[in-house]
Amino acid sequence: MADKVQQQEHQAVSETPAASQEVQANDQVVAPEDVAVEETYQLTVKVPGQPGEIKIIASPREAIQDIKQSIMESPETCAHSCFYLAFQGKRLNDFGELGEVEGITTESVLELVEDKYTERDVRLHINRLRDLLGGPYKPNPSAVGIDPALSFLTAVTGEIDEEIITEGEKKMEDLFSDEPVPEHAFTHADLKARAQLSDFVPSTFQRYAPQCIKSLALSGWNPVPHSQRLKGDLMYIIVTTLENEILHITASVNGFFVNKSSSTKFDPAPRAGPKSICHSLITLLQKVSPSFATNFTKVQDFITRHHMLEVLPVNTYYPSYPWAVQPPQPTYDPARPAEALLNFGTDAVESLRDWNDELQSHRELPKSNLQERVLRERLINKVQSEFTDAAVSGAMAVVNGSVVPLNPMEPEESHMYVYNNIFFSKGNDGRGTFEALGADEAAHVATGKDLEGVKILNSIDPEGLYTLGSVIVDYKGVRIVAQSIVPGIFRRQDDNSIVYGSVDNGSQISADEKFHEIIGNEVAKSLHLAEHTLVDAEDKKTRLYTSLETKGLLGADGRRYLLDLYRLNPVDIVFQENEGVATEGENAKPAYPHKMTLLRPELMSLFWERKFRDWVKQKSEALKKERAEQKQLQGDAEKPAEEKKEQDQVVEKTEEAKEGEQAAEEEEEIKIDVSEFQLSFNPDVFTGAKQPEGKELDEIKNQETVIRDASKFLNDEILPSLVLDFASYSISPLDGDALTKAMHRRGINMRYLGKLAELVSVSQDKRIDHIHHLAIQEMIVRACKRMLRNYLLECALDETSLCVSHFFNCLMGGDFNPKPAPVLPEGKIKNDFKWAGLTPASLKHLLKEQVLLRFRYKLTDDDLANLKILPTLREVCLRVGIQMEARNYRFHAYTEEEKAAIAAEDAAARSQADRQKQLQNKSSRKTHKKSQKEDQRATVIRRKTTFIPEDVFNVMPTVKQASTRSLFAEETFEAGKMSLAQGHRQLGLELLLESLTLHEQTYGFLHPETSKCYATLAMIYHHDEDREAALDLQRKAVIAAERTCGVDHPETIHHYLNLGLFEHAAGRTKLGLRYLRHALFYWDLLFGPGHPDSATADNNAGVMLQSLRDYTVSTVFFERACATQESILGKEHVITATGYHVLAKAYTLQGDFTKALNAERTAYNVFEKKLGVEDPRTKESDMWLKELTSNALLTAQRAREHEAKAKDLPAAAAAAAAAATARATKKKIEIPKGELPLEEVLKYINGDAQASARKGKKKAQKNRQ
Repeated sequence: MADKVQQQEHQAVSETPAASQEVQANDQVVAPEDVAVEETYQLTVKVPGQPGEIKIIASPREAIQDIKQSIMESPETCAHSCFYLAFQGKRLNDFGELGEVEGITTESVLELVEDKYTERDVRLHINRLRDLLGGPYKPNPSAVGIDPALSFLTAVTGEIDEEIITEGEKKMEDLFSDEPVPEHAFTHADLKARAQLSDFVPSTFQRYAPQCIKSLALSGWNPVPHSQRLKGDLMYIIVTTLENEILHITASVNGFFVNKSSSTKFDPAPRAGPKSICHSLITLLQKVSPSFATNFTKVQDFITRHHMLEVLPVNTYYPSYPWAVQPPQPTYDPARPAEALLNFGTDAVESLRDWNDELQSHRELPKSNLQERVLRERLINKVQSEFTDAAVSGAMAVVNGSVVPLNPMEPEESHMYVYNNIFFSKGNDGRGTFEALGADEAAHVATGKDLEGVKILNSIDPEGLYTLGSVIVDYKGVRIVAQSIVPGIFRRQDDNSIVYGSVDNGSQISADEKFHEIIGNEVAKSLHLAEHTLVDAEDKKTRLYTSLETKGLLGADGRRYLLDLYRLNPVDIVFQENEGVATEGENAKPAYPHKMTLLRPELMSLFWERKFRDWVKQKSEALKKERAEQKQLQGDAEKPAEEKKEQDQVVEKTEEAKEGEQAAEEEEEIKIDVSEFQLSFNPDVFTGAKQPEGKELDEIKNQETVIRDASKFLNDEILPSLVLDFASYSISPLDGDALTKAMHRRGINMRYLGKLAELVSVSQDKRIDHIHHLAIQEMIVRACKRMLRNYLLECALDETSLCVSHFFNCLMGGDFNPKPAPVLPEGKIKNDFKWAGLTPASLKHLLKEQVLLRFRYKLTDDDLANLKILPTLREVCLRVGIQMEARNYRFHAYTEEEKAAIAAEDAAARSQADRQKQLQNKSSRKTHKKSQKEDQRATVIRRKTTFIPEDVFNVMPTVKQASTRSLFAEETFEAGKMSLAQGHRQLGLELLLESLTLHEQTYGFLHPETSKCYATLAMIYHHDEDREAALDLQRKAVIAAERTCGVDHPETIHHYLNLGLFEHAAGRTKLGLRYLRHALFYWDLLFGPGHPDSATADNNAGVMLQSLRDYTVSTVFFERACATQESILGKEHVITATGYHVLAKAYTLQGDFTKALNAERTAYNVFEKKLGVEDPRTKESDMWLKELTSNALLTAQRAREHEAKAKDLPAAAAAAAAAATARATKKKIEIPKGELPLEEVLKYINGDAQASARKGKKKAQKNRQ
């Protein structure tokens, strides 16, 4: 059903034939007019029983199996799972396409025919029922974490009491209407209070569906006796209904019925006769249990209230797990232990998958046209996702000691494992391979670089070259590398399987010709790898493209595999020379912990492009100069000097025309052969690989110079340019992950975080002060991650929460308790554990050492004191895989007032206990002891530390995978954005719609890349005022981001902010404000106040509140936005002045003309100074300033006159006159609602009587609130 609904919605959104346009195999987009538009099939399916028939929309390319799946997932027909579709009495093949059915038309009628059950069909039917009863967020204790793939959209949306209003239907209403301000998300909110972690999960979030049965389990009478198998019995199940009736149910080939068995007696006969059989278990339970029938309808309603994408499982991407969770509530489910049997049957153990063959077979699928490419990429993504899930489960089993190693006699760090046909090894230097480069530190980095290399090769997709399925899992301090198994890899007698590279650090080097050719044709060209010569131990020379450590393996299946890809990129030699040795003196620094300091592939691409541009420029200038000299020589030879003088005098062309002609000539004449440009990178320079001498020495020197230039390019150009990008706000990261991605996109390694922080600090630019804090926070988080992983490595499973809570107390709870005492296992002392000896002071010292060691930055006490606690807690939890209780932790010491209140509370509790003791003196001794214990329980138990072990709910694995990218879908997406930027709107929109289709087909609906595509298209439709299409796509973007990136991820927050704006534009402002409040809550948790982008969000909230006439609250948002702009940009900045101008309008609407005048005066002074008096903004501000000034004078004058008259009149008469004036004034005020026109505001301001009435009214309104 999900596929059908998606298709219907997508067709409703697109409304253009572009969604089905074809693309040629050579990546050239076919013009939309050349594309044949597919017909849509409006099918009618006749269903036995209710509802009789249903309508299905399908495409001719859709498989019959997919149509069956949509019927099963439809609420009306969810009871059916074992059936086939028939057309004109003939059974349709499930694997055939709809368009291939003979005689079918776009409006044909299909028939749903109930089929005979098999044991597999029964298992699927039971699983389907369990999934339905569990609801969208069915608890899954077997998952690696709590609450996987949550979405809060339905919870935040709540009940919608507003209608979408088109632009033409919007009415200008009275801005100062007598109607009360409608209730909205910020009505009773304390806007000055910080976000509370206890509110991490919205209070309206409903996790559990209504209960329909008490339990459903496999009966103890399974397996079916042989005699009963011949009668059609397949399985026995036992159901406990809400009426407390225990039903023993038989699943047979014809359906389900209640039998006469009990827990002690086996009687398979039907309880109510042979006619009591139902084809569906759901139908049977509806008949025998009225409560099930009632609540099952409620469950269906509960599920349908959620968006389609909230219900779909996340299949093609690793789901997100929140770091803060509510205490899990275990549910009793006796069928849960038998899930493996229900899912895979009795032969589950024997059906191990050959992961490597699946991966490589999918890569070998044809890709000659668009459909083949999409199918190939979808299957690769699917099997990669399934491999990742299996690898994570296997890695956890390895770390927990549930898997026996292949080499148990060797040291533990060298152990290797095979589990579920996946090879597992530890990411340390168990074999001594990296001894000279930094041992375990270097090995840890090498595993990550190897995974990067696999990603790069997968994106190049070279013909005839294969990579292993690879996943890195970090769990409880151990790094596990999971790889698919190459056929024949464990055959020790086959020593010649490595045919490219070296396995013994260069003693023997191989270079298979076929390998060399394949690498040279595709990989070397894409990565600009230099063909270079290496010398082995016998001084034999060998030519390679890749590094010495990269190995080419010929598998037993005949495929060529490339392994150990951690050195695809060269060494960062400048960093290694500067930081690889310890220094002494004032700026003493320890040596960097390893020598695996490699440059990133993004940097090498940028460097190559830079050099190529420089070469083109030099070549063009040289050609221009050469041709100019040739023309001059030809002119001198052909024309006498007299003709030259005459020609110079006759020429009357303008300078612009001359330049145009010259440019045209240059463009026409200058043709550069780009193949002449030669720049490639040798990954083996500056390493231990033995280089040749003699004639080839000069070549090596040149290659070393190139690599050194690339390293300098990173330091001298890329890093400063990133700081400039931050200052211009072209990039504005909200958390450490966003900062990391921004650096990686520019080819900057994270070891340069310290240098980035120094560059930002030296600039002393307040605009990027937040980047400085973020960089310091990221360094501390990464240092904490390393330290905490090392501590967890030595912890037993039951000691994990003790270690984590004590570490967090030392890191973040030092102000609350400067000497936190660790909770230790029974019978242990503090000296038994390294982590138990930590104190806040010692942890700070260790952090300074680690940051200096890894990031070459000296942390100060102020850096640690100014650390944002909740953002740091979030980052550390996400990096290490910790799930904490979502509660309000106390990080600061009690104030004197709080101490006094606590002392009074404790005294009251003690006095109450004393009175109870006196009353109990007359009772027996036994009763007295019992009451004593009760008194102790009744006393208030206060925490002595910020965190306790019970706050740590889970430690789960963090995962890195070599996920493939659909280059074609992404290229189409970029082409669409480029077309829009160039003004080709229709073509751009068509390309983006085509890209969305490719994203959905390749990645699935729930994927970060698909989410970005949804959001981009939603923004385009929003600008085109197609409100419903924009809202539909933006909701999908929100859900996809929540379930794959995280509910508090920056992408999710931005999607929620945009969804709020789109709802406001569609006329549903109250709903929009709910989304804004939800987004701002997580913004505060992620970063806190002071981020440059927060001013924009506050301004948007203020504008939306003004449209609801809540001027008081809207003014608070404008004040907050103005304060943010002033603190970052300064008071003399034009943006700050614009903020003051907006604030002046807000004060005017609120009726506070004094504040409005002061704010407008501030804005005008800046506009006049920065922009001049002729600028439109200065003129508008001047007009507002004059009107506000004159209004202030008139108001003051009238006030004096009223005061004088009031002295002469009796008090009662004065009151009556004031009331009459107020009534008269009230009738005069009729100013339209909406975005207030300037002329109307000025008319309003000019009337002092109106102003007086306005003030009185606002005061009354404020009192009501």
